[in-house]
Amino acid sequence: MTRRGDQLSFLRGRRRREFYESRSILPSSNAVLALIMVASVALAAFAWFRDADPTAVVSDQDPVVMAAVTTSTTLAIEAGTTFLACPDEAQGWQTFQGSMTRSGCTATTRVIRDPEILWQTDLGVFGWLNNPVIAGNRVFIGSAGNAQFEGDSADGVYAIDLTTGGEIWHFESENDVNGVAVAEDIVVATGDEGRVWGISATGTEQGRALWSADLGISVFTNPLIIDGLAIVGDGNGEVTALDLYTGERKWRMAVAGPVRGGMASDGTRVYVVSEEGGAAAVALDGTVVWRQDLTDGDGNAIRVFAAPTVTAQLLIVPLVRDDLYPQPAMMALEKQSGAVRWRSVDVAGLQDEWGNIRSSPALIGTLAVYGETYSDHLVAIDVASGETRWAVTAGHFCYPHWSSPAITTGQVILARYDGGLYAIDAAGGSLEWSVYVGDDSNGAVPDEWDEDNFCEWTPIEGAPILSSPAIAENGTVVVGSLQGVLTAVGDAEWDEG
Repeated sequence: MTRRGDQLSFLRGRRRREFYESRSILPSSNAVLALIMVASVALAAFAWFRDADPTAVVSDQDPVVMAAVTTSTTLAIEAGTTFLACPDEAQGWQTFQGSMTRSGCTATTRVIRDPEILWQTDLGVFGWLNNPVIAGNRVFIGSAGNAQFEGDSADGVYAIDLTTGGEIWHFESENDVNGVAVAEDIVVATGDEGRVWGISATGTEQGRALWSADLGISVFTNPLIIDGLAIVGDGNGEVTALDLYTGERKWRMAVAGPVRGGMASDGTRVYVVSEEGGAAAVALDGTVVWRQDLTDGDGNAIRVFAAPTVTAQLLIVPLVRDDLYPQPAMMALEKQSGAVRWRSVDVAGLQDEWGNIRSSPALIGTLAVYGETYSDHLVAIDVASGETRWAVTAGHFCYPHWSSPAITTGQVILARYDGGLYAIDAAGGSLEWSVYVGDDSNGAVPDEWDEDNFCEWTPIEGAPILSSPAIAENGTVVVGSLQGVLTAVGDAEWDEG
């Protein structure tokens, strides 16, 4: 079964409309080679990591360290304030963005200050929905195989040893696998062939399907696992709740347009926003609490690709609009009613033009942070008001951006389309380090890295990153590239005990 592309194209002209195009502009994974930089410049800030067993280092080549990177900040907030706390701290990283709220924030036993690539594994193409999750000492990830949108032998779900990068098992599928999540020793995965699987994560049955549900159309989303339910969205705009242990359908509801990035929850309700801007809150028994059709504020249609992010009172929704605008593409709804609380405003004057957001923001203290398209910025927006607070330069200017950030102990980890992985100190508003993870060159910066037009629509060399990083409890960061390289990044001093 084939699907129409799960990515809207960015049209080549910066002032041209980029709304209704439905085909991917991503290059073939066979064409991509090498990318990015590594910087060090730490801010000597908050909690340092505790002693722990060293993480094995497979490669012996250090990433290339670059000079300090110029950053741009506005209204930075002092270190040591409650600003650094996670509003909802993820316990482990067993689902997209670490928790059912999609807040993307956690605390770890160690924090990376001097990045070092621990291992790299070639597994197949990792697109926007191929986000790794971590349970114990295992990384689980869905793969789009050797070629996106085509069935091949590399499609499926992989279990990888977090310490060594070695493959533990591979569950094969007929076509691309998209999102995965794990709970109760069951990996739930969604696929282009229209199926949802419950796969044994460990034990004697590891890597085998415990159940399979055929929904009859491509299932794109990062699964949401809550209260014994595995909840997914599909290309028909239907949200289906399956029994986590048997795959039996418990309930189904519909919204207008495909459900792409997935749902979020506060533990009592499930929040969904469809590609055509249909928002809804659903009780865990499938009862619809409220519905809302979203527009850009002037009555014009918008699209939503990313999973929403839940705060104590709000549902933060990234938007896809039909052009560039003077304000960021983000809005917030009241959780209880679906009423619009705010539409984001660039009070800090960070940019003249703002593009579409296809990633989910992460939450730290009073801020929502995300990677902005048509820029080289990580942007921070006030959760209560929607007002911009600061932006930090990280990497090259790229038109596309897909990856959602992850946060640990005040450090924002952002993978960007240029193939780089960046760490930003959220308290000081500055870049701490960067390392190239776009391909299997062990951090070596591509030859054309210093070119002013290195990225734009696609990097001159190397592979873009669309996948979002995951953070293990021991501080290891894992992310996949469009070339199909899964990379684990740690700290150069960890192996010294």
